[in-house]
Amino acid sequence: MKNLLKALTATALLFTMAQAEHKDYFFSNPTSEKAALLSAQAWARNFHNLRIRLIDPPKNEATGTGYYLDKPFFIIDGIHLSTDEARTLSQFQEETEAFDIPKILESLGYTPVLVQFPNTVTTSLQSNSKSFSELLKFLNENTVLPFPNKTEDGFVVLGISQGGIIGRYGSYLYDKNREKNDAPIRFFASLDSPHQGAVLPRSLISSLDFWAKETASGDNENLSPAEAFNDLIAGPGARDLLIYDTRKGNGTYKAKVNSDRFLFGEYRKACDYKGFPVALIAQGQLKGKMPNHNNKYFHLNRSVRKFGGIWARAESELGFSTSDTGEYSFNRTYKFDDFDHNDKQKGSTVFDFVQGSTYPFGKTLYESLRDGIEDAIPDDMNITVGPISVDLNVEWSHDTLYQANSTFIPTASAMDLQCDGDLAIRNTCSFTQSSKDFPFENPKDRSTAKAVYAVDPTHPRYSESISGRHIEPPVSGGEIKQNVLDGMHVDVWRVLCELSKADYDSTTQKFRNAKLLGQFSQNSSCMDQSLMPQIIKNGGVSQQKTFGYARYDFKSSASESSSKVSFDVPAGWQKVAIFDNNYDIPAGAIFEIDVKVDSHKGNWMKSELLLTYNKTGGGQIQMTENNINMDGNTHTLRWQLPTAEGALKRYRWLRLVINSEGGKVTLSNPRLLTSAMTFAAETPKAISSNKIYPNSSISIVPWSKSMSIKDANGILQISNADKFDGMHFDLGGTFSMDKYKNLRIEYVSGTCEGYELFFDSKDSQFDRLVNGSLQNGSVYKILPLSDLINTNVTPNHGLSASRLTLQAIRDNEKCSIKSISLE
Repeated sequence: MKNLLKALTATALLFTMAQAEHKDYFFSNPTSEKAALLSAQAWARNFHNLRIRLIDPPKNEATGTGYYLDKPFFIIDGIHLSTDEARTLSQFQEETEAFDIPKILESLGYTPVLVQFPNTVTTSLQSNSKSFSELLKFLNENTVLPFPNKTEDGFVVLGISQGGIIGRYGSYLYDKNREKNDAPIRFFASLDSPHQGAVLPRSLISSLDFWAKETASGDNENLSPAEAFNDLIAGPGARDLLIYDTRKGNGTYKAKVNSDRFLFGEYRKACDYKGFPVALIAQGQLKGKMPNHNNKYFHLNRSVRKFGGIWARAESELGFSTSDTGEYSFNRTYKFDDFDHNDKQKGSTVFDFVQGSTYPFGKTLYESLRDGIEDAIPDDMNITVGPISVDLNVEWSHDTLYQANSTFIPTASAMDLQCDGDLAIRNTCSFTQSSKDFPFENPKDRSTAKAVYAVDPTHPRYSESISGRHIEPPVSGGEIKQNVLDGMHVDVWRVLCELSKADYDSTTQKFRNAKLLGQFSQNSSCMDQSLMPQIIKNGGVSQQKTFGYARYDFKSSASESSSKVSFDVPAGWQKVAIFDNNYDIPAGAIFEIDVKVDSHKGNWMKSELLLTYNKTGGGQIQMTENNINMDGNTHTLRWQLPTAEGALKRYRWLRLVINSEGGKVTLSNPRLLTSAMTFAAETPKAISSNKIYPNSSISIVPWSKSMSIKDANGILQISNADKFDGMHFDLGGTFSMDKYKNLRIEYVSGTCEGYELFFDSKDSQFDRLVNGSLQNGSVYKILPLSDLINTNVTPNHGLSASRLTLQAIRDNEKCSIKSISLE
C-alpha cells in the first residue's frame, strides 16, 4: 500500500524543453491592490487563495508590476489527488507545454495565464470558484496589473478537468454581477470536465475503505497510505465531483446524483447561464454502447501455510456488476485463531464502464495492494516455535490483473448532455447516445453549451477499442505517443475554432483579435479538420519571413536592420514605410507589423496597406483599413492579402499608410506569414446610399499636403502638384455595390482629363476621365463598375469596395466635380 498515493498522482515523463519567460503572483481576498496580488515571496505561499503564472506577459514599466494584461487566456488546473497538495505551477506549465498549448496561444496573440489552487481536495468547489471570480473582478479593476483593453478583449477561460467546474461556476459568479463596461467573459471552454460527475470505481472505494480500517495506525499524523487516500477522496473538493458516494464510513458507496449535491443542484445555475458562449470538449468516445471490458479488475490472494494448513491470508478481488445483487468487491485478511476480517459488497457498478475517458484505476490499485501485501507477507516469512525457527510456505494463490482501465469522466458528463429534459447521467442515454447525427456544433436542448464535442468518427482516437486516458500525457518512456498528441491537437483546435466564432464582431465584420485572421473563419465547421491551422499542427510555430529591404518615410536613418523605428507622424494621410518582398507576394499570405502610439494629438488613428508593382507605385491594391489602438502599448496590425490565384502576380512591394491627427509612432517586427489559410469571405453589407458626392457622411481624404481640395458652391475643386498624387472618398467601411451596374460622374468641361478613377485597387481595367459626354455645359461619364473594381481581390469576387480613388497621371492637373453616383 505504500505506493498508493504516488501511483494515483504520478505525472508521466514530459518533453524536456526551455520554458518561456513567466511571472508568478499569489492572490488573496483583496484588502488593497498590493496585498491582493503578491509576487512570489516565500511567505506569500502560505497565505493565498490561488496562484497565477503569466507566460511571456507584455511589459510596461509604468505599471505597478511592470506588466499588463493583453488578451488574457486563463487555463485552470485540475484536481491534485495528494495529501500534501505539493503540485506547482512549473509542473502545470510543463504539462500544458507537452501539448504545445501556451505556444499556440501566444502565436495567436493571447497571453496564457495559468491558474492553480493550493487546495483542490480539502477546499470545496464553491470556495475555489468564488476565489476565481474574485480574481477576475480584481484584474478588471486594479492598476498594478492593468487591463487597458478590457471591454473589447474580455476574459477567455479554459478549465481542465476539475478546473472546468471551478472555471465555469467562477465565471458565472463574476459575469452575472459585472457592470456594463467591465471586462466580459468572452468565451468559456472545458476540457474533459465532469459537469455531471466523475467516476472512481465503486469497488475501489469500498476496497480502500476496507484496507484503511485494516491498516489504521490510530495516529492522525502517521496515516497508512490507504487511510490517507480514503481521507483524500472524502474531502469536499473530490467528494463533490464523484458520482459514487465517498463519504467516510457511509458503507453503501452508491451513486448519488440528487439535487442536494453541488454538481446536481447549485452548479446547474452556472450551466443554465447564457451570458457567455460555452464549448465543452469530451475526451471520451460516443459509440452508443458500453465498451468491451472484463467483469473483473483483478484478483489477489496471498496465503501462508503452516504444517500443511492455511495460517494467514490476504485477499482482494475487484469486479464489475450490472445488478443490485451482483458482487463487485471482496476483501479479506485472516490469521489462524486470531481474526478473520472480510467484507463482501454487492450492487450495481454500471458507471464504471459508461462511455467516457478512462484512468487505470484497476492497475493502480492492483500494483499498490500487491506491494502492500508482499510487504506484510514476505517470501522469507518464518515463525519461532520454542527454540526452532520454522520457515513458512508463502505463495500467490491468485495474482492476476484482468482489467487495467475504467471510465473516469463520462462523455455525457463532459458534454453536459441532456436527455428528455434531465441530466444524461441520470438517464440511460449516457450509455446509448452515439455520435451518429448528433448536432455537436449546435446541440440546442441536448446540452447546456453552445457547442459540444466528443471523440467522434472524425477524431483521430475514435478507432481505439476503449477511450483514451483522461488528459493523457503524450510521452511515455521517452517516446512520443503520436495518437495522443494528434488527439489533443484536435481538441485544442475545436476549442480555438469555437473561440474564433465568439471573437468575431459581426458589426465590423472583423475578429476582435486580429491574429485570428487567416487562421480561422467565423463560418467554418469545427468538425472539419482540414481547416485546422498549421499553427496548431506545428505546435504554435508559424512559418514567416522578414523583409530584406525596409525604409521609413519619417526616419531616413532607419532600415530593415532597425529592430524598432520611432518617429512623429504628421496629421493627415501619410505614407510611413515601405517593404520589399523581393519576389511575388504569395496569395493569401498575411502581413503583420507591431505598432505603439504615444503622445497622440487626436482620438483616432487608422492604418492602411497598399500593394504595388514597384517602389514608386503601379497597380495599386488597397487593403481594408484598420484602427490603431493608442493606449501606449504595443499592438499587432494584420492584413490577409488577396487569395485568388494570380491576383498578386508582379506584386512585391508593401506600403504602410497612417491616417491620423498626428502622434509619435513606433513600428517593429514587420513580417510576412506564409502558412495562413484562406476562407470564403463574408459578403459585405449593401451600401446605404447611391450618392458618393455630395454626401456629408463620406469623408474626402487627400494623400499629401500638395493635394488641394475645396468645396466651392457645390463643386469639388481638386488640384495636384505631383504626378501620381491623389485623394479618395472614404465610404466608412467595405460595402457591396452588387445591385448597381455603373458609376456616373459629372464634372466641369476641360478638367479631370488628367485623372484616373478606380475603387480600392487599381486594375488593368481602371478608367481615365476623358472622352465624356457633354450635357448642359458639363461633362458626364458613365463607367461600368466591373471596370472600376478589381474583383480578383474582393470578397467572393463581388462588386465591393471601401473607397473611390481619384489619382493624377500628370503633374499640375485640375478636376472640378459636380456629382458622383451609383446607377
